[in-house]
Amino acid sequence: MKKNRLIFAVVYLAYTAIYIARINLSQAGPSLISTSILDEVQMGILGSVFSTVYAIGRLINGGLSDRQPPYRMLTIGLAAAGVSNVLVGFFPPYIGIFLLWTANAYAQSMLWSSVLCVVSGIYEKEVAKKKTSAMVTSVAMGNILGIVINTFLITRLGVRFAFFVPGILTVILGILVFFTTRHIKPVEGTEKKHMSMWKLLKDRELLLMSAPAMFHGVMKENISLWMTVYIVDKFSVDLSTSSYYVLLIPVLGFLGRSVYPLSLKLCRGRENTVSLAGFILCTAAAMLLSVGRVGMVTSVLALSLIYAAVSMINTSILSIYPLHYLKTGNVASVSGIMDFATYLGGGIASVIYGVVIKAFGYQPMFISWVVISLVSVVFIHRINRFRAIESA
Repeated sequence: MKKNRLIFAVVYLAYTAIYIARINLSQAGPSLISTSILDEVQMGILGSVFSTVYAIGRLINGGLSDRQPPYRMLTIGLAAAGVSNVLVGFFPPYIGIFLLWTANAYAQSMLWSSVLCVVSGIYEKEVAKKKTSAMVTSVAMGNILGIVINTFLITRLGVRFAFFVPGILTVILGILVFFTTRHIKPVEGTEKKHMSMWKLLKDRELLLMSAPAMFHGVMKENISLWMTVYIVDKFSVDLSTSSYYVLLIPVLGFLGRSVYPLSLKLCRGRENTVSLAGFILCTAAAMLLSVGRVGMVTSVLALSLIYAAVSMINTSILSIYPLHYLKTGNVASVSGIMDFATYLGGGIASVIYGVVIKAFGYQPMFISWVVISLVSVVFIHRINRFRAIESA
């Protein structure tokens, strides 16, 4: 048991670290734009390429992770993400930053499926569900620490260090993961039941689930990308001041992930009901932001509520749902498909929002969130009806 706790702790810290090495671009954004290293469109493109490459990588690496020892994917991914961040800190010409951020995205896409494989490899199924809910809080924790650490590094040491330090930290944790997880093997005894990627992609419920996965990804990734720039630009405050407000967003996201087990219990174990409630909350908060005449505190609270809601939706779709495929050994593959949809949505939207924000401001982005949240509610209802028919 002590060994399992150590493994869980190391993997938790490692997955926390990659968000510090991802949100740093958002935190550094105002400084990079003000010093003409990047402009708003280039910032949007980097956000888009990260999400798009991450999406494609999750689809590829999800399938690979079902058959590979998890330490291999985790070690390579963490090392490559760390080195990419360090090199970005030297601020090469934009094409260099673009290529390095692309490498960072692909490296990070190698991780989550293997994290799930580690958890399901050291715990029984029911315990694994609870531990997965706990592991998912590393996402929000990474966002919280990312804001605190990167803001400190930017204001005290310079914007370069927001890439140097997270990069070095990620490499160190990659080494620790190698030594603590290298004995864990892929799930055995599922070869005959294992579903091919082609068969999974024809699964009706899986296809229906990919729509709300994509739509929640649009909001999740673009809150992370634009939240700091939005507060600084919209309300004319400096980075240090904005960080106090922006920090509330991932804090509530952490709270949302932390109360997920209780929410799931209140919904009688139906993760889709949790997602449905989350999309309804997103609709209400996005409508408030769409008004366009709200103060900074109200705006931050609305963004925080959306982030908390999508964090709970994210747990349902990307962490709990794939565990239904444990018996066929497809946990990593299904996780990859769901992440592919999530980050594809975020990637496509990021580049569009970059252009729209530069021309028209932030209000069109918030209006689009109202629309996609309502559409997601419809899809969740269809999935529930499909399940009811299948079980009848």
